[in-house]
Amino acid sequence: MKTTPSGPGASGATGESGEDAGLPEPSVPSVPTADAANEAIRRFVAGRTLWSKEALAELDRLRGQWQRAVRAEMVKAA
Repeated sequence: MKTTPSGPGASGATGESGEDAGLPEPSVPSVPTADAANEAIRRFVAGRTLWSKEALAELDRLRGQWQRAVRAEMVKAA
């Protein structure tokens, strides 16, 4: 039987996903402005000459953020 901070068998103990109820989606606040995303890419690549798989994955993630930010700004302007 799973115990919760309020004790076993307490009402509201809905399982593992119940703890996250009411929290905002992580993707909602994570869209920076296009300028901020561009600056993050510039800081990340500054001075790099060797690229590991992890660094390339992070660069890809930052590029994705930049693309989403540019799209969001274009939609807002339209």
